[in-house]
Amino acid sequence: MRPIPHPVRSPGLVLACLLACAMGCAMSDVDAPFIRGGPTDAFCTVDQDCGDPALFFCNTALSRCEPACRTDLDCSVKRRGELNAIAACESLSLGCRCDASRCVPALCTGDSDCEDGELCRDGACGAPPPSSSAKACRVVPERIIAPVGTTLRFEAWVSDATGQPFVPPSGLTWSAVSARVKGGGTGSGATFTLEMAGPEEEAVEARVGTVACRARVTVLPPHTASGQVRVVVTDALSGYPVEGASVVVADALGGVTASGSTDAQGVAVLVARSDSSTVSVFHPDFGYLTVANYDMTGSRDLRLPLRRNPTDRVGGVSARFTHLAPVGAGGALALGMAGLSVPGLLSEAAPAQVQGPERNVELSLRGVMRPFQLPANVWVNGLGVLPQESVEAPGISGVCDTALADGTDPETATRSGTCGTRTAWALTAQVPSGELPAGMMDPGTDPLLLLARALPQSGRFSSAVQRDVRFPLHAPIEGKLPPRGPVTSLDFQQVPLAFPFVVRVPPLPRFRDTYLCRTLVVGSVTAPGQGMVPLGLGAAVNANPVDPNTDTQPLLSSPGLVRVRMAPAHHGLEGQPYRLVAVASSGVLGGEEAVGVATSAVMTKLDAPRFDPEGLQPVTLGDMFLGIPVGAHYNPDAAPWHGLLPREWRMDSFLPGATIVRATFTNAAGRRWTVWVDSRRSVTGVRLPVPPSGLEDRTFQGDTEGTRASLSVEALNVAMSEGRPMNLSALAESGGMAPERLAESVLAASTLNYGRPQVTWLAPAEGASLARGATVRVRVDGFQVGTDAANGDEGGVLLTVRDGGPGCDLSVVRGDVATHSGEVELALPTACSGAEVTLVASLVDGLGLPLRPAVSAARTVRVP
Repeated sequence: MRPIPHPVRSPGLVLACLLACAMGCAMSDVDAPFIRGGPTDAFCTVDQDCGDPALFFCNTALSRCEPACRTDLDCSVKRRGELNAIAACESLSLGCRCDASRCVPALCTGDSDCEDGELCRDGACGAPPPSSSAKACRVVPERIIAPVGTTLRFEAWVSDATGQPFVPPSGLTWSAVSARVKGGGTGSGATFTLEMAGPEEEAVEARVGTVACRARVTVLPPHTASGQVRVVVTDALSGYPVEGASVVVADALGGVTASGSTDAQGVAVLVARSDSSTVSVFHPDFGYLTVANYDMTGSRDLRLPLRRNPTDRVGGVSARFTHLAPVGAGGALALGMAGLSVPGLLSEAAPAQVQGPERNVELSLRGVMRPFQLPANVWVNGLGVLPQESVEAPGISGVCDTALADGTDPETATRSGTCGTRTAWALTAQVPSGELPAGMMDPGTDPLLLLARALPQSGRFSSAVQRDVRFPLHAPIEGKLPPRGPVTSLDFQQVPLAFPFVVRVPPLPRFRDTYLCRTLVVGSVTAPGQGMVPLGLGAAVNANPVDPNTDTQPLLSSPGLVRVRMAPAHHGLEGQPYRLVAVASSGVLGGEEAVGVATSAVMTKLDAPRFDPEGLQPVTLGDMFLGIPVGAHYNPDAAPWHGLLPREWRMDSFLPGATIVRATFTNAAGRRWTVWVDSRRSVTGVRLPVPPSGLEDRTFQGDTEGTRASLSVEALNVAMSEGRPMNLSALAESGGMAPERLAESVLAASTLNYGRPQVTWLAPAEGASLARGATVRVRVDGFQVGTDAANGDEGGVLLTVRDGGPGCDLSVVRGDVATHSGEVELALPTACSGAEVTLVASLVDGLGLPLRPAVSAARTVRVP
């Protein structure tokens, strides 16, 4: 047995690591659970044992003959004849398709794929259920606060008597039940306009059969007072007003010109004298939000949603996998990754809200062991790993409509952020161990590359969905695990990823003298009020050659083409809009984002997944990748620093294609302050106000040393429905910062995690004995070591030596060269020796001046 000592860190976004390693080439019976029998099901060792090689092949993993095909016609009785017909294919209304040389059930993506009078549900055509099956419904959004004249779209979720999703055959009937709103219609949703001001009341009704549900609306009067700005603050994920939030208006110098607190409706009205002011909202339970350089010549009526502090509540569901397919005597590796839908852009959620902590597992294959680090929401069974009863899928707060187990009523739980309702999802695969490639155990194997090679010929991926999953959230207790969430069972092979197609990825952007090196394409559906649900994926690398395009994949004609597999919307998500997201990255995708990692994403609508395994009609994404937002600087000091005024944030240059830039500071407690800036104004910068008394300044880490907080910068291309760019002032006035509205309007986004400047000792250890002139090593994070300011270099490491006597005191050594991982080597002065020599490594700018606040680390050693 050959152990491999270093665990492989798995990219946790969508199974891209371990699932990639699991994929072999040929498919087996586990891939087509609906195909059973046929006249030939004999024992075999080679294809010749199976008769006609055009119609059958020998599945050596199971040692039996199974149907084969080259085209869809090969799956039909017309081609196979009555003797070799596949009974299951003939019994299906859509028949079978030839997918990776196997006959598999054809799935529908919408009602138009079915015969007249039939509906597409769970990928299959069938008779419509009666409207009397509907027993409950819920309007989304459930609560709205907006001014007169606002136009809003409402959707609704319907369930049957058992609580299972129900998609009405002809949608719902919508009507206004208050004179304050106007609108209505039929279908899955409807648009209404707020006509008359008034306090909260039920105003919008959705009805299916005898079941009705309503949304509550607060209509604010028009804001007409001159010289004032009205700010409406709401919980971004529930729509409830945030009372007691501090609203601050500041001038161009960051000086506070007006301040106030929101009332019970979440409203604050403040004096705003200048034409351009910075508006900030502060609340201890929510992320701070700043709208920089707001244009006061607009409506002066802002709707600002706040997201709760991501680490103040923990919880979710326990996902259990069921109904694995039978496998041969050799066993199989079964894998599943579960999650809960994420509202808005993925970048707005903390990593712990998406995948949770990691654990170690060791797989054993053909005498080789390989350790993997897996997120808590990945389930493994086989290759020496015993299955867990369930895995934990963390969730994000939102709206709940049933009382919690402790008796807390839904409204109280929603207002306090202690509950959520999301869609549970899983991507799964099961592979006979005899087909697993030995290369998956090689420590040098790139998991994403294996995934890219496996997707074209593998039908083993499946999608599982459970809509309307409710769960509690708890305040974390240090040293204690949170209570286990409610159990949700996910059928391991609910719906296969039956639609292989090809996506043309735009040229990749450059970052630090090279191109981004890996790309993941995610096919998803958006569940209104619940968030994004992944239904499929594709992957590509940019390694040979490293250029603007992803590498050419097997059997495809050119670089830049990426194979994707996707399931149709199913189990209650039918009719919801599909979306493709292509994410390019300079490092590992998923998990805790490493400092210095850059990503760029393009989002585009998809009418429906298509069956195009040859890629004859590649899907073209609607936009280009944005460049990486390099060159961001912030001066947290009270004095000017390198051209930055006190508390000024600024970009070095304008980023082409971006309409809005947002900088997010995150302190040690995981609490955030997000600053929104128009892209063209980002080069002139913004000076941040000091938070009101009693509230922490989240641009600092919150430690006793007063160090700065971590910083990430995201550039967004935001467009209105007509495709016209939207500036920041218009976005804030229209309510477009709300998670769902923002996700709908963002065409592209790029992010750079700057982290925070840190220096850490690698060698020697504390108290170690060193030779004179020895080399020591430190690692630098959140700070680019080098002397080329034009390339973004920020300075170097200064090693100060003291307490060792005349040969040591006042000795200074500077290092300006770092490895790719940020390691810097420095040599001690040859004349320095002493029993307790203190080494202090400090970060300095290009002029050799210490950063402010200072960043340093000390180590005491012995030099004989």
